[in-house]
Amino acid sequence: MVDSLRHRGPDDDGVQRFRTPDDAQSTFLGHTRLSIIDLSRAGHQPMANEDGTVWIVFNGEVYNHRELRRDLEARHRFRSNTDTEVVVHLYEEFGADVVRHLNGMFAFAIYDDRSHSLFLARDHLGIKPLYYVHKNGRFAFASEIKALLAADVCDREINWQAVWDYFTYLYIPHPQTIYRDIKQLPPGSWLRYDILKDTVRIESYWDPVSAPANPALEADVAASAEARSSQVRSLLEDAVQRQMISDVPLGAFLSGGIDSSILVGLMAQQSQKRVETFTVSFTGSGEEFYDERESAAAVARRWDTEHHEISVDISQPEEMLELIDCFDQPFGNPTLYLSYLISKATREHVTVAISGAGGDELFAGYPRYRAVRYGRLAGRVPLLPQLARTVLSLVPDNFEQPSLRRAKLFFEGLDPDFARQYTRWVYYFDEAAKGRLLEPAPFADANPSSRFIKSYLAAASNGPTPVRDFMNQVQYVDLKTFLVDNILEYTDRTSMAVALEVRVPFLDYRVVEFSQALAYRHKLRNGTSKAILRDAFKDLIPPENLHLPKKGFTPPLALWMRDTLDGYFDEHMGPEYTRREGIFDRGEIGRLRMEHKAGKRDNSMELFGIMMFDVWYRKHILRD
Repeated sequence: MVDSLRHRGPDDDGVQRFRTPDDAQSTFLGHTRLSIIDLSRAGHQPMANEDGTVWIVFNGEVYNHRELRRDLEARHRFRSNTDTEVVVHLYEEFGADVVRHLNGMFAFAIYDDRSHSLFLARDHLGIKPLYYVHKNGRFAFASEIKALLAADVCDREINWQAVWDYFTYLYIPHPQTIYRDIKQLPPGSWLRYDILKDTVRIESYWDPVSAPANPALEADVAASAEARSSQVRSLLEDAVQRQMISDVPLGAFLSGGIDSSILVGLMAQQSQKRVETFTVSFTGSGEEFYDERESAAAVARRWDTEHHEISVDISQPEEMLELIDCFDQPFGNPTLYLSYLISKATREHVTVAISGAGGDELFAGYPRYRAVRYGRLAGRVPLLPQLARTVLSLVPDNFEQPSLRRAKLFFEGLDPDFARQYTRWVYYFDEAAKGRLLEPAPFADANPSSRFIKSYLAAASNGPTPVRDFMNQVQYVDLKTFLVDNILEYTDRTSMAVALEVRVPFLDYRVVEFSQALAYRHKLRNGTSKAILRDAFKDLIPPENLHLPKKGFTPPLALWMRDTLDGYFDEHMGPEYTRREGIFDRGEIGRLRMEHKAGKRDNSMELFGIMMFDVWYRKHILRD
């Protein structure tokens, strides 16, 4: 298990064994270390408290560990300067409530020899991953699925409901995984395993809609525009300051967009030395899709950063199929390829990178949030949706311009059931399309994939702190689905594949709570997204960048699926193979390919999702 995770922690490793009093059972903790705080041997893990009764393996960073330590030093003896040791002593004092004291990104496991139990916890937003298996009297956990497979603690039995959901989302929503016996610990949750009783208990410790009402926060967001701007600025300044703590080289991803421009400006104001920034340009087919060098350079000049423009060749996109090994289960967002290439290039210079991930979900950066509002209006105009669908169906897709595809999806997806509508707008195969693509046998009892959207909408509106603004409910849904299982999933896997730690200041849980309490009209104002961020940080953003249109961070997949990648289906998914495996209807795949090649409809994401599933299936189930 440790060997399988060495890419995440190439600097050190360790294993510790514990026995029950009757010597009948053994527990092991294993760890691979990426050294960030206290690079000495004192940071070796597994790490113990003073008397060896509490041991920990820890992944991530606790950003408030210095102030926590100051309080603990009066009662505990520290052997290192790490945040890991702070968590050990906090657990001694507070038990499961240790997580309520932590500000950071983390997944950790604590062995408590006093109670013969394991305590596992995952950070508030799910920035760091944590998987586990509990079966036949055995319990195992790991940062990645591959370690659980290496431990051989369960069969590789496919979870067919997860497959059904995958073809809608092109990722697998937590807490399920592609394997029936492997689960994810949800964000903001802890798990306790009683070794002697062989029982598991899971509890949620934080959620933006279940946290107790905060009168001070509500007063802040109900105050004047100037007060709101001051509050969000103060929160992000503090988050950035905390997350710049590092004993190794640190830099920032810089796209020139609002989020990364803000973070670089705050870093430059707080740093004693020049900030290192990294912008990647791509060469190869369709490279114009994501060229933000000019806007990024304007930010770099504004703050005199040590700026790196890294050119990456994407002319051989077939190599991204191999990246399925980073995930261990199907994952169909092609941005994983760009994320991997950026991380790999950045790791040549620094060990830690600051990222703007989360800004879109918190402050209404995605076009789909406008669509939700327009959709509620369009549904009130008789015959308009049907007329628009008819007209747009006659117009071929333009693969270089996503607006037409969005317009088609907008009118096709209108539905009195909002959960179904939003699923159709944001994601891919709907229930009917999956029925055509997938053979019926494994999926006879599959539940509709929109159930996740429906359940989180209900949680947002009915929780202890109900979200009254409908658009904030929608953003909450994205925090619980799109962000954690898609954005954070590929960010963690592709960066840790090259041992680069990525930190995300927008996902400081205090910023998230502020965003959820903030009325939506302060985020999207007169069609302008991230309005409050533009107001609060306009002095940090070059004027020429302040109103640039958003560029999507996606590769030219529609072009690749017409030529470079299309051959996969003929080479690997012939009639005999698809008939033998009994998962796909080959005729439906052929129809999707034909539509795409003819330019009638952009089916690139759907085809890529099929391809990535098959790559995973061959490697992990057929073991080709």
